[in-house]
Amino acid sequence: MKKILFYAAALSSLMLASCDEDRLEIEQKATSSTGNFYKTDADAESAATAMYATYIGEIGGNEGIWSAYLTLINYSADDIFAAGGDINDHADFRIFNEFRYDATSGCIGTLYNHIYKAIYSANLIIHYFGDNADTPAKKKAVAEARVMRAWAHMFAAQVFYQPPLVDHLITNEKPTNAESQKAIFDFCVKECEAAMADLPERQGQGDKEGTWRVTKGFAQFVAGKSALFAGDNAKAVSMLKPLVESSNYALVPGERFRDLFHVEGDGCEEKIFEFNYTTNTALGGVWGGSIQRGRWMVANVFNWRGDDIAGGGTNPRICSTGGWGGGSINQDFAHKMLENDGDSYRRKATFLTSDEFFYDEDLCGWKSDDKKDADGNVIGKLTRAEKEMDPNRGITKTAGSFSRSDVMEVKMMMHPKDADLSVGDNCNNTNLCLARLGEAYLLYAEACIASGNNAEALKYINAIQNRAGSKTVSTSVDLKVLQDEKQYEMWFEGCRYFDIVRWGIAKQCYDAVLDNIPLQFDEYWTSGQTKPHKLTYTIHHPFANAGITLKFEEGKNEYFPIPQGVLEVNDQMHQVRGWAK
Repeated sequence: MKKILFYAAALSSLMLASCDEDRLEIEQKATSSTGNFYKTDADAESAATAMYATYIGEIGGNEGIWSAYLTLINYSADDIFAAGGDINDHADFRIFNEFRYDATSGCIGTLYNHIYKAIYSANLIIHYFGDNADTPAKKKAVAEARVMRAWAHMFAAQVFYQPPLVDHLITNEKPTNAESQKAIFDFCVKECEAAMADLPERQGQGDKEGTWRVTKGFAQFVAGKSALFAGDNAKAVSMLKPLVESSNYALVPGERFRDLFHVEGDGCEEKIFEFNYTTNTALGGVWGGSIQRGRWMVANVFNWRGDDIAGGGTNPRICSTGGWGGGSINQDFAHKMLENDGDSYRRKATFLTSDEFFYDEDLCGWKSDDKKDADGNVIGKLTRAEKEMDPNRGITKTAGSFSRSDVMEVKMMMHPKDADLSVGDNCNNTNLCLARLGEAYLLYAEACIASGNNAEALKYINAIQNRAGSKTVSTSVDLKVLQDEKQYEMWFEGCRYFDIVRWGIAKQCYDAVLDNIPLQFDEYWTSGQTKPHKLTYTIHHPFANAGITLKFEEGKNEYFPIPQGVLEVNDQMHQVRGWAK
């Protein structure tokens, strides 16, 4: 008898026991057979809830100190450094920043398994309701599952080359490589189109639930993005146009741009779809609740390197906990963005300059900003001159902070309000956004440029620039303008790696950054506390100095290899492109 809940441990104990076979036919408590489940509207809602929970765990969960979705994809970008204590820190996933991985990487296998477990949860609903969906509630559950399955396939085809297209519930057969990347993206478009009739619209810009359940808007987003990756620009325009014109969504104003990446922005008017993190005490308290449904300890990876910073790296306004200094911003990109954006809302929500880091209380804020008397009472604020020579702030590591420069990223750091204090100060309870209107504008603009409608593209690029508060607002547009604006707007949001591959510029981008490692210094500490606080850096080449050559191989590193473990258990799958060698 098939069960819809897992009970492997109980089954194992039964296999070890000697008993009357008839006793094994007793229905297990709190489970249902597939014969009497998948029948009612309540069953449909329960199945959809289980699917969302699976996606949150598989895609939005963590592997202890790293997230397969957040870390591997963003670390593979050219404008991010896998920083840390030194070159050996977090070695199992920093290899994605340096293209030193192969098919045996456990991280790649983990990501692959997460994607296809998520797809399985969607296929359960589609398989068991499918043509039997005879009520609006059942049809809606199937439609939600089809869009979530489409999103997962789109993601799989961005990460892997010709991964399996699993369009049904697999029982005994073995998956095979997809026919092509385009076949997968075309499938995603068709799935979303088929689902739209049974999906609701978001109910206005204040509809929070409409950001963490599939709506027609999210289906349009997935279809449009998939069409763009398939090279079908006309289809991308037709899918994205009603989304970007919808009154159900809006760009948040510039002064709230930073909120998009923190709890204050959860479910806001710009969000199209995100995983809704919440503490669930029914799932075993801390371990089953927040830790498995939030970014526990991933916050430590992305926060500043606490043991390099006076005071342990915690700042009352901006940093909830001391961190390990991963995911730092590439200084060349930061300088380029500073020149383009100036003092924009967007730039200040992405990284801080040296002066802002040390002295701007509104943007950073050090515990020592408050001047206190001998009894610890606050009696005023330090002056700028006092801050410049303050021994209670700054980068104290005189040997240099690894892979850090003269700026300090802040976009994906966990702020104090993001912390789920029922777990501790290192569990980021901010929702994980998979789709927001800012990206939809840029996807639509790119499709318009490719279709020859530059005037329409300029309108949406200008909307992004004006919201950002950028000092640069374009008067004309081409693909290069779009590419730059996409990088400024979407830094560390899982886009850059896929974009530069799709645009055919990956190798030139990586050749410019591989093994050019900055070491960060604070002149106050390196001068023996005789100069004011100021960030500087030097460039090192640690791999070259060790006789190791880092390189991005065209025809290979555009995608991750199919995991070796998959090939070993499935003789119908094979390695492709440069990985086949």
